[in-house]
Amino acid sequence: MNNTEILQNLIQVVDSNKNQDGWTDLALVGKPLNDLGVNYKALGYLKLRELIEEYSENIELKKDTSNQVPVFYARIIQNISPSKKSISRKHQTRGDSIPSNLLQWAWMGDFRQAVLDLKNIALKERWYYKSQNPTYPFPILSKYLTYTFFRLSKESGKIKTNEQYAAFNTGLVNNLYEPIYALFEKNKVQGKQEWFFHEFCISGVGKAGKILASNFNPLPERAQFFNSSSELIYDMEAPEPQMNWNHIIIDNVSRLPLEFLEENKPSGFLFRETANMDTIEKSKYFKSLADAIENDSKKFRTIKNRFADSLDLALKRVQWNFKTAIPMYYPSNNKMSLLLPLSLIDDEIIDLALVTEKTQSGSYLGHTILPLAWAYSNARLITRPDSDWLIAEKIETDSDVENDENE
Repeated sequence: MNNTEILQNLIQVVDSNKNQDGWTDLALVGKPLNDLGVNYKALGYLKLRELIEEYSENIELKKDTSNQVPVFYARIIQNISPSKKSISRKHQTRGDSIPSNLLQWAWMGDFRQAVLDLKNIALKERWYYKSQNPTYPFPILSKYLTYTFFRLSKESGKIKTNEQYAAFNTGLVNNLYEPIYALFEKNKVQGKQEWFFHEFCISGVGKAGKILASNFNPLPERAQFFNSSSELIYDMEAPEPQMNWNHIIIDNVSRLPLEFLEENKPSGFLFRETANMDTIEKSKYFKSLADAIENDSKKFRTIKNRFADSLDLALKRVQWNFKTAIPMYYPSNNKMSLLLPLSLIDDEIIDLALVTEKTQSGSYLGHTILPLAWAYSNARLITRPDSDWLIAEKIETDSDVENDENE
């Protein structure tokens, strides 16, 4: 799908979901856009708004902070030809600093093809969850590539550049366990990203590999996510984690399994379908549910006790097999954590992952919960999880389009 087709689909979806003042909540754009074959994450963008910013001459964005949850809106700019391709404003700025977003730094061309090329070079691995979405066939690898670049951008000297070429270590290897590098050339197109993607390569192999070897010595190093191997193993000598119960249960009520919420619904609360709600309506709905749980002390204790039982079971599993605690990198916080499995409905089925972080005192803080797909993507940045509970092919995902514009 070319730029003009993407723009036409964007205009169609934004225009058909606009409210009375002509603005469209981005939460209502992702799924219908995906249904038309445009998946922004498959195209390499971490956020939907980053894709829309590519067409800023045709579609404008605004951020509304008047409510409890900030909301992003889009609106069609009138009297602009849909075939006119916009250049993102943030791509027009060059300098010595490296942006944390791969697509701000380099033109990747067909990002889906680039991801497929990387998959074909890399050691064989499953890069999708239980069901494969043809418009977003390898979501784990797409996130791996963009988040690995994010981490590299935070480490001085890990992304190598000279006057003609640039390169970074993907952290992946081929079937001979040789590192795979991403090679770029200086972009000659004014107003665009500073670099454009050449290809993935092995040092010294093929034309690209020879260019890499002759331009960079030493070769780019892989991303470093931890300082000591002790960070990868849960310390069973530490006391039981201190839990931020209000944040885990109240602030993240929308992440709890629906069946679990129905079993523990507050007295008098009416459950509703949220799939077609916009951001504000959904936020208000879950806020009312959270308030109802918080005000129903009996239900709150019941939910808390079930979490506590699940945590106790998780720690017993860690004691039996240290691999139960899975290291992960959290891009938004730029730090390491350990994941523990939580079973809220059935002890044999894992529903969520608890994110634990070791504090300076040596104790652990359990500070949030993640859906399993998010947990797997974050864990895969460190290494492929060798786990009996966080398994890609067993993870159900409602949609590979995550409405995370307002996180």
